[in-house]
Amino acid sequence: MSELIKEIENGRILKNNGSWMYCNNCNKTVGYLVYSTYQDFEFNFNCKCGNQGSFKLGYQTGVLVKPSLDKLKMIKNRLCCPNDDSPLFTIVDKNIKKVKYSVICKKCLTKYANG
Repeated sequence: MSELIKEIENGRILKNNGSWMYCNNCNKTVGYLVYSTYQDFEFNFNCKCGNQGSFKLGYQTGVLVKPSLDKLKMIKNRLCCPNDDSPLFTIVDKNIKKVKYSVICKKCLTKYANG
């Protein structure tokens, strides 16, 4: 596996490549990233406390990805790949006002985004 490239602004993540994501200002959770199922992940948030932050994590592999207009599938509280049900991440809606994300599923190499 290639090296993880990680850029985090105004937030922190519990583990190196996944787990709970927190707002640096109020320390509330804004999401949860499943560390084993994503290829690339971007998450820009506006916390209810007024803080704006972002998480960008990815592996430089040079593989071609397929963009998709499909929406991610919600299974329990987790957003999952609609192709293979891989759990990707969770948004903690009660703590954030606005979120923009993109994620590439590691299994099918499909990119999903909400805008």
